[in-house]
Amino acid sequence: MNEFEISVSGEELDLDHCVMSGQVFRWTRHGDGRWIGIDGDHWYAVERTETGYAVQSTGSEAEFRKHFRLEESLADVVAEIADRLPESASVAASGFRLMRPSGPRETLFSFLCSPNNHLLRITSMVQALSEFGEPVFPNEARRFPSLEVIAGIEESALRAKGFGYRSPRIPGAARALLERGGESYLADLKAGPYRTAFDQLITIDGIGPKLADCICLFAFDHGLAVPVDTHMWQAATRNFFPEWHGSALTELRYRAVGDYLRSRLGERAGWAHLYLYRENQVMGRTRKYTESK
Repeated sequence: MNEFEISVSGEELDLDHCVMSGQVFRWTRHGDGRWIGIDGDHWYAVERTETGYAVQSTGSEAEFRKHFRLEESLADVVAEIADRLPESASVAASGFRLMRPSGPRETLFSFLCSPNNHLLRITSMVQALSEFGEPVFPNEARRFPSLEVIAGIEESALRAKGFGYRSPRIPGAARALLERGGESYLADLKAGPYRTAFDQLITIDGIGPKLADCICLFAFDHGLAVPVDTHMWQAATRNFFPEWHGSALTELRYRAVGDYLRSRLGERAGWAHLYLYRENQVMGRTRKYTESK
């Protein structure tokens, strides 16, 4: 077990915000105030200190820093993109980082649990999937199961755990990935161009454009990916496409929103999506509060 201190300001890293933002789903807050998280082959126990975070881990400090992209100054990232975003989106960026999960397989299947779902339920479903993996971490925490194991899970076993209509899709996706080359296929999608990964993913049953972009951004580290959900659509029509305000999100409009951010921000489009998403969440709550008074 390794122990190390990360000296970082709250403006550069708000760990609570990052791990509860829907980018990752295997972090839980314990009663003693620590965050316990699993990322790929690594287990983390993290406690806030006056100067940053104290970490116990099976991984190294370098791996923790990579997970939260601490090699980049958040202030520099925000300064780079701020003039192309609304001011309120830049405010929402404080301490909020685009994370870098280490395991494409784990991240892909975590997002397969996300459609029409909320964070608490996604987290419980990812936990249920992880129970099919090996117990290799402290406190019986488990490594995420292999493609072969997921492909062999009976649909009835997932239905019993509350996966509903996702029950056949999850082992089905694992079988499809194995037919295409398994882990090496995932590695190729991560190493290759964003558009190739996106186009390949949407040929798998159960993966549509928004889910494909989530997988591209978080599993494959493609900064050009822009997942467009309800919050992102509302932010886009309010800030960039007012003529579409109140309109349905079609396939063509989905592509237009992503292309617009990619044309303005390049590889920072994925970062910008986070801040626009967060801005809409905050503004939505503010509007509801104001309207209720």
